[in-house]
Amino acid sequence: MLTKIHTFIDKYNVPLKPGYEELIFKFSLMLLVLDGSTGWNAQILMRITCTLMLVFGKYAGNKLFWGIIISVLLLSNSLQWYMLDNHKILFMYWVLLLTMYLWLEKDTEYIRANSKLLIGLVMLFAVVQKVLNEFLTPGFLHGRFLFDSRFMLITHFLTDIPVELLYKSKQSMTMLNALPIHQSFVQLKSTPLMATSIYIFQVFGLVVEFLVSILFLGGKKDSNAKDISLIIFCIGTYFIFPVIGFSSILLLLGIAQSTAKIRPYYIIAFIVLQFIKVPWQELLYYIENASF
Repeated sequence: MLTKIHTFIDKYNVPLKPGYEELIFKFSLMLLVLDGSTGWNAQILMRITCTLMLVFGKYAGNKLFWGIIISVLLLSNSLQWYMLDNHKILFMYWVLLLTMYLWLEKDTEYIRANSKLLIGLVMLFAVVQKVLNEFLTPGFLHGRFLFDSRFMLITHFLTDIPVELLYKSKQSMTMLNALPIHQSFVQLKSTPLMATSIYIFQVFGLVVEFLVSILFLGGKKDSNAKDISLIIFCIGTYFIFPVIGFSSILLLLGIAQSTAKIRPYYIIAFIVLQFIKVPWQELLYYIENASF
């Protein structure tokens, strides 16, 4: 019985070519193990399946297992679409792309062209969504830096506003959201320098995001300019807004569409971005206030 199951599974194996193919599929499996699905039931199945595919390398390109993975993702995500992070939706498209690549027996240009298109469309849609939601309005991000705990210490270093006052602002905003009272408000303290600095960053970030979308949608497939712009965007954006899931999938897509010459720089960027987990703001605040 076990022999028959083993034979059945093996007939769906697609040997991955060393180098590009092996890198793309194993990198994708690693991200699926770390952060591929939503919901404990899908996570357990995904982690077991993908880990076994990584450990037993000949199954990394197994069409049957990739079919199971995309089926689980589609089912799990459709049941919880209202609470999905954006990067998990993008990751689902990517897994579907890899599954189609295996089942339709496409060449690697299929992955390269579609990953380049995915990056361009994601960045373009992000720009459109921000413009429609008045992202260019002064103050759009300003308030967030005054009461969001992820940015409070940045605000403290830029303005010298005491951290204690910023935490009180956060508590006041939390109470206001939990118990809304008609015509109630919270007064937040800031400076003109803070407002100007954040607005410049806000506009500059949007311009870079639009530039990345144009370079990926309209640029040449072997152009290094698009790759440099994406790497700069990821490092510059996600060290301030620590969203490691989205940065990881963007860099994976970048690796998939890049040339062999530029590919190592994407991998270096991925390694560097793991350090966004380090509480840099807290460390700097501790050093600044430590008495040696």
